[in-house]
Amino acid sequence: MSLRGDLQRPRYFISIAAELASVHPRTLRIYEEEGLLCPQRRNNLRLYSEADIRRVRIIRFLTRRQGVNLAGVKVILQLEALGKIRVYDLFDGADVERYVDGDEPEPVSSLDRRDM
Repeated sequence: MSLRGDLQRPRYFISIAAELASVHPRTLRIYEEEGLLCPQRRNNLRLYSEADIRRVRIIRFLTRRQGVNLAGVKVILQLEALGKIRVYDLFDGADVERYVDGDEPEPVSSLDRRDM
């Protein structure tokens, strides 16, 4: 299996994915409701991949560090999907990478009300 395929493979239940991404499980549900995240489902259970976890961390970087609201995040991610921009090019790439790699973790208990 290729590295990209391995990153896309669903493997984490919502509780584990939330812990890995340093967010509350409700935050993951909100991101899904807002169309920012699309976990795979099996028997009505959400399963998250490594790529999903990285995407959540990018969303958190944009909302927490850059002050972008969820509507703005959606536009940025849509433009990135179209190849028009890259989040790493919009902001300091090293700063984004540190945040996405989890080097600046946030406590899971601090549910950010701005994301709701």
